[in-house]
Amino acid sequence: MLRDNQGRAQNARLVFLLLTLATGCLALLSILALTLPDWSGTATSTASAFTTGIYYSYSLLLIGQSVLTVTSYIVLIMWLRRAYYNLHQLPDIHPDYSDGWAAGAWFVPFINFVRPFTIMREVWNGTQRAALGRILERPTILSWWWTIFVLRMIEGRVTAKFGSNGNNITHDDLAVFLADAILACLVAGFTWYVIGRIATFEEQLTYRQQVNQLGQPLPEAIDVGEQADYKLEEGY
Repeated sequence: MLRDNQGRAQNARLVFLLLTLATGCLALLSILALTLPDWSGTATSTASAFTTGIYYSYSLLLIGQSVLTVTSYIVLIMWLRRAYYNLHQLPDIHPDYSDGWAAGAWFVPFINFVRPFTIMREVWNGTQRAALGRILERPTILSWWWTIFVLRMIEGRVTAKFGSNGNNITHDDLAVFLADAILACLVAGFTWYVIGRIATFEEQLTYRQQVNQLGQPLPEAIDVGEQADYKLEEGY
């Protein structure tokens, strides 16, 4: 029996939408900060009030982005595992892995560079086959999504080394954070879209199952006469 996954899809899409907006704003602030000649003065409190305001806004936005990034992984994994579980319940669909791998694959070194993508591709293709009878949308978008996702993971490890040796964010840090924000924005946007498309396939699958159930034989009818007699006797 399929489990409802629409609620998880909506939650995941909301988080990734917020993450897209946050990282987009972070990229814009990075560009603005790079143009401020007194940015280095934020370390010695000699910068202008405007530059200081941008600095603190940028720092708060970095914290917000970090929180949203962690949350986005949680909701993505929860949604994907439910989608992969449902794939196991479909006749004539034979996933390559257990549904536990939809969560575990993200945490195993080296495997997490490949298996989450293959599981997502199975969900993309398998849900379409079950809902529509064939694959109408090829998983080309998934290749783009995962390529950027892997680049973001690699680049994120480099970014983590910046800004960790003090409270000051230098121009060099800003340049690295800008690249990270652009990649993070692309990843969030692509993920938001992919979840939305698969959620649509799942809705169509649910609708198809409901239509098929309408064609099932009706349950055996109750003899109205016998039921009426029984109520009559009980009334006495």
